[in-house]
Amino acid sequence: MDENEFMEPSFGELVELIKQYEEAEKESQQIFLEEDSYDQIVQFYHDNREYSKALRVTEAAINQYPFSSFFYTKKAEILANQKRFEEALPYLDEAERLDPNDINIFLIRADVYLWEGSHAEAMEVVERAMSIAHDAEDRCELYLEMADIWEDQEKYFEVMNSLKNAIREDPMNEESLNRLWFCTELTETYAESVQFHEALIEESPYSYLAWFNLGHAYSGLEKFEQAIDAFSYAIAIDEDFDPAYTSTADVLFVTDDYSRALSFYNEAIRLSKPNKELYLKVAVCYERLEDMGKSRSYLRKAITVDPYFDEAHYRIGETYRIEDDWIKAISSYERAVKLNKENLDYLTALAEAYLSTEEGDKAVEIFERIFQLDPQSKQHWINLATAYYNIENYRKAFQVLNEAEQKYDNSADIYYIKSVFYNRAGNRHEALLSLEKGLLANFDEHPLIFEMDDMLLDDAAFLQVIEQYRD
Repeated sequence: MDENEFMEPSFGELVELIKQYEEAEKESQQIFLEEDSYDQIVQFYHDNREYSKALRVTEAAINQYPFSSFFYTKKAEILANQKRFEEALPYLDEAERLDPNDINIFLIRADVYLWEGSHAEAMEVVERAMSIAHDAEDRCELYLEMADIWEDQEKYFEVMNSLKNAIREDPMNEESLNRLWFCTELTETYAESVQFHEALIEESPYSYLAWFNLGHAYSGLEKFEQAIDAFSYAIAIDEDFDPAYTSTADVLFVTDDYSRALSFYNEAIRLSKPNKELYLKVAVCYERLEDMGKSRSYLRKAITVDPYFDEAHYRIGETYRIEDDWIKAISSYERAVKLNKENLDYLTALAEAYLSTEEGDKAVEIFERIFQLDPQSKQHWINLATAYYNIENYRKAFQVLNEAEQKYDNSADIYYIKSVFYNRAGNRHEALLSLEKGLLANFDEHPLIFEMDDMLLDDAAFLQVIEQYRD
């Protein structure tokens, strides 16, 4: 039986059919149904995860149609979906005996082996099926199964080859094209992707997914104008294909064309359901365009979609930081940290905000927490030392820097920071000594001292030492 040959029943007809079957089963009465009726009932139970009922119906169908391979295959599929692999295999054997040319039997058998982790056996089944596959649709499905087997082994170049073969059999197959884009991103084989999709487009110029993939390949090669052109063809073919609008906007964003990016992001929003990620992207565009009010407006829309969207709370804090509104920035950063307690960016932003509002003790507490989460980052050592220095705990500040100096041998930036700190503390000798160490380690980094304290631009002693080490 070809499951696509019958007309889909209306919902009311399906309910009546199921009621009729269940009443007969309850009364232990024998009922005779058409094959398509059995299939509809099985599919209903399967879709609603009532697997035991679905299995009982397939058994009834097998009893009534013992020479139909379809229900043996269906029962095997349901058992396999429940991970009852050993029970599924005999039904596949019987189905294959009844119809040795049904490719679906081979696909389910390959899935069983794949779920068991038996990759060689799964591949052998697919290759055996390939030898009897008579049409492009079947061969496409088999190549997709082959891609599944390679993907389970994380052999992504082999996955790509299988997907390309699937596309050669069916150039418009959406699953193959979507998965090929993902594999290209994973392997960064952008040049090969351009070559493949350009050849594909010559044969199938109206494949919007081929143009879409080509756009991503050009984007990966940083050929942004060509990427935008490719995405525009995808949009021309399917004007409701919102991923192409989003991808166009992403490219425009990368090229700093925020105004044009906004128009494409907004079109993607119009075509799709409320999407927190799209709202976030629009908000960042407005932030780059220095319109903090509109940025916050879209961030709040994102939070309406997902109240636990920590990045949106963080970015609201960023907009307030840009406006030097530290109190509101702290409030937003605190919400972000509450939702994601170990995000180092959020914690750092909150600590720096506390420093800006002269709440140094709170800043130190957070920098200590950051340091415990990631003690390998030199910047965290520097931030912690700076926080101690700002609350005038000079002993702890220099203790942290001295430990960092031992950990990061001959690190110029640590020497320069110590130089500035010693100078502020009134220890000119140690300040100039640390300056010399920094200049010896890396002369080109010395502007750091002026960034930390611009008054040193007029300090004759500092300038004299710097000139002595200039090439």
